[in-house]
Amino acid sequence: MPHAAPVLPAILRTGCKVNLNLFITGVRPDGWHELDSLFVPLPEPHDTLRLHPAGGSGLTLACDAPAIDPENNTLTKAYALFAAASGFAPGLELRLEKGIPHGAGLGGGSADAAALLLWLNAAAPKPLTAEALRAVAVRVGADVPFFLLNVPCRALGVGDVLTPCRTDLAGWRLVLACPPVQIATPWAYKAFDARTQAEALTACGARNIRRTFLDAGWSGVPLCNDFEPVVFAAYPVVRACKEHLLRCGADGAIMSGSGAAVAALFRHKAAADAAQRACINRYGAAWAHTFG
Repeated sequence: MPHAAPVLPAILRTGCKVNLNLFITGVRPDGWHELDSLFVPLPEPHDTLRLHPAGGSGLTLACDAPAIDPENNTLTKAYALFAAASGFAPGLELRLEKGIPHGAGLGGGSADAAALLLWLNAAAPKPLTAEALRAVAVRVGADVPFFLLNVPCRALGVGDVLTPCRTDLAGWRLVLACPPVQIATPWAYKAFDARTQAEALTACGARNIRRTFLDAGWSGVPLCNDFEPVVFAAYPVVRACKEHLLRCGADGAIMSGSGAAVAALFRHKAAADAAQRACINRYGAAWAHTFG
């Protein structure tokens, strides 16, 4: 049987993702919602995971964000599920330094879990296959498989059926702003169902939405997020953020995931830079990324 190499300290840096559109296409009998969305990874904002070996086995987690429960989170779940699947359970002390805003729809917790899974698999004496690792990731959370790939993807199912795709964003500059509110994804789905009766969506309607996505390509699909009406009604600051970015000259803007982060696309760097500065002054932080 293979022997594990000594576990060495490591520092992992994890980026986030934005949804450049998000359609809720139906509800499964088990209550999970079917999606059709474009996921795009971004390097900023980022979290930092500092791993140190410890005696025995098991994971001890500390975090600088009070909203994270150190006993029950995506990292502790990823560690436990990986250990059960692989038999590899090294003693680890992990410190999570949050740079990705919590409750912003950017997938920070999923990104952290994926980074830990990849690190554990690289350190394991008998690594899981890619398929087995993905199966573990799905059990941690719907967005975790995306961060194992970390390339632009069209996401179907509950967000776990992924197809890498071209985004045709070369030359665009994206500005990401995060209003100072946290939005719980379960609340957003419940509010969406109450407003739109999503369970009544027909299979035909879902196919029509998906056909539009496939045939038009990114440039022909509006920056549309089905969560926006319910989130904007309950959290007017998120609507105001989107409107502010559009007034700053964005060619388009969209709330990411279930919010509260808002992404805006600019053709012109000067306008994007000015918008980023304005959002820093207004919200305390904003990030910019240029697509190559």
